[in-house]
Amino acid sequence: MDVLVIENFPKGPVGLFGEYLVRRHGARLNVIGPEQVPDAPVAADLIVTLGSPNGVYEGAPWIVRQRDFLRAAIAADRPVVGICFGAQIIASAIGGEVAPFGRRFAGWVANEEAVSPLWRGPWARWHGDHLTLPPDAEVLARDQGTIQAFQYRRAVATQFHPEADAAILAGWARAVPDWLTENGQDFDRLMADTEANVVGRAAAREALFDELLRRSIG
Repeated sequence: MDVLVIENFPKGPVGLFGEYLVRRHGARLNVIGPEQVPDAPVAADLIVTLGSPNGVYEGAPWIVRQRDFLRAAIAADRPVVGICFGAQIIASAIGGEVAPFGRRFAGWVANEEAVSPLWRGPWARWHGDHLTLPPDAEVLARDQGTIQAFQYRRAVATQFHPEADAAILAGWARAVPDWLTENGQDFDRLMADTEANVVGRAAAREALFDELLRRSIG
């Protein structure tokens, strides 16, 4: 399996999802930065686009370029998985809207609404944007007024972070500690929750990754 990974932010790597793809599927990961996104869909078996502190609505040239690339890939029925910013730019590419939500989420949170327990979590969350989707997109999880997962054709996306391990979350928490404070948390609690969920819910995470591939690749 050849996987094109768009790493939109150096502190937002493919993490546990990449480890799973290599271990379970023998994947060859081609990791590129946002400035390296090609003009047209590539021959990869899967396209993965990851998180970023930027907002899709900022309209930087690399954002516009990636949105056009993903729009073409999805129209060509290529398998795509998006995480956080990746979900937001997929939503924009398919005709949805992305805007600041008015609050920022950080920590491990279960989704109030989900199509199955698999999507409920708890999953790590670290975002502050809200999605509006076209009517033909399927919402897979929703919480506190925010869409947390959805599918459109062969594109599947989560605003939550199933790829995030302890090192990734610790890096975010140290960079923007006020996000934790706004959510009534601190670093020690985040790390304790991360240990419990990354280790204790490994089987659930693998099952979610399996489902992402089932819905995208088939």
